[in-house]
Amino acid sequence: MQITFDIGARRCWTLAIAALFAMPGGLVRAQDYPTKEIEIVVPYGTGGSTDAMARIVGAKVAEYLKVPAVVVNKPGASGAIGTSYALATADGYRVVTGGNSNLGPVLAIGQKPAYSLDDVAPVARGVVNPLLVVAKKGRFASFEAMIREAREKPDTITFGSWGVKSPGHLYGELMAQTAGIKLRHIAFDGGAKAMLSALGGHTDLAVVTIPTAKSNIKGGDLAALAITGPVRDDDLADVPSIRELGYPDAVYVSFDGFAVSARVPKERLAIIRVAFERSLNDPKVKDELKKAGSDPGFLNGPDYEVFLRKNVEVLKRVAAKAGIED
Repeated sequence: MQITFDIGARRCWTLAIAALFAMPGGLVRAQDYPTKEIEIVVPYGTGGSTDAMARIVGAKVAEYLKVPAVVVNKPGASGAIGTSYALATADGYRVVTGGNSNLGPVLAIGQKPAYSLDDVAPVARGVVNPLLVVAKKGRFASFEAMIREAREKPDTITFGSWGVKSPGHLYGELMAQTAGIKLRHIAFDGGAKAMLSALGGHTDLAVVTIPTAKSNIKGGDLAALAITGPVRDDDLADVPSIRELGYPDAVYVSFDGFAVSARVPKERLAIIRVAFERSLNDPKVKDELKKAGSDPGFLNGPDYEVFLRKNVEVLKRVAAKAGIED
């Protein structure tokens, strides 16, 4: 269930805010905004990939807006606590990192948080990252060998992820539904534990991020059967993409970006969007994001909104078919 949409039709939004650009050095202010520090709320703990993205991009945004951009970590409830905190204000001084969890599964499955996508004004998508389907070296000769065994022995092959309703869990279900097989999910407290379980042969598979598994793949103890993105990864060139394996509807990437309350005035939202667009397209920022383990994947605000809404609908269908309710 690949998410596609027409990006070109929405590029015109930049023309509508062209007047917001000042001389090459920065942006003009609207309604005396911004005049104080902006909080970039990360609804997870410190040290993760989302936290790294926020700090890298926030530093450049601060340069453009001429005010400090301070990262504030507010973890809990799969990102819902920090997101609710950020969306509680409508003055444009709180920007939340919004993506794969807090604007995805949390809104699609089970008890919903106090907000919905209607309460969110997406600012930009920042990064994308495909996942890996991995197994202990020698467990399966190939991805197709795994599929064959799963068809011969339904509901016996186990796959681990970093939690119920996590992107890894939902991707495993999407993969299984697309291939017409039945897998058994095992939830772990973190992607590293899911990977180690597969490495030790306690589970047959794991769906994890590339940084989680790369060193063990390079070391030869863990086999990567497929990468979930549309193309191969440059650093794991021997790992086939799920598309080339014949499952284009199972293409999926993890993602993250930025959002504000939908109640932020349009003039302020336009300024925020331009600042983040410039920052995310800055060559040095892109390089820093890559070094931090993420692939730059910019979408402007309107395009990101389309992407988010389609993603939630895909997740709802996958969860309903898999019987995931809470």
